Amino acid sequence: MATQARHSTENDSRSGLTAIVCDSCGDSGERPLLAALRETIRRLPHAVLLRTTCPLGRMWCHTRKISAPYGAGQVVLVQRCTDTRRPLGPVILVGPVETAEDVAELTRWLETRPLEVESLPRRLRRLQNAHRSNQN
Repeated sequence: MATQARHSTENDSRSGLTAIVCDSCGDSGERPLLAALRETIRRLPHAVLLRTTCPLGRMWCHTRKISAPYGAGQVVLVQRCTDTRRPLGPVILVGPVETAEDVAELTRWLETRPLEVESLPRRLRRLQNAHRSNQN
């Protein structure tokens, strides 16, 4: 019963998230993903947006841009957390975010509760799935 109560508390509206957007992947200088994420994060209580160089390492971005097996869009990492910033579950690797439709799907997904990787559109889970298969 205590586990169920804790799980319910972690998934309620008080839970937050941290979204980390790769600023190295580039988006032709227009930054539509960053603008959309800023707007979405402002509406979400306990949400934080971080913009950084590729959190997966420069070699990751460089290799992906050259070979582009998963597309050349940006990468976003999402970490669910409590309202006190305690992490909940694993980091979710989202991307590549390539089109305006991808941006819209990502921002819609960020506003859902509970935030579950299975509810993210399949095309935005390509990197998550590739990361899992490389670990095996």
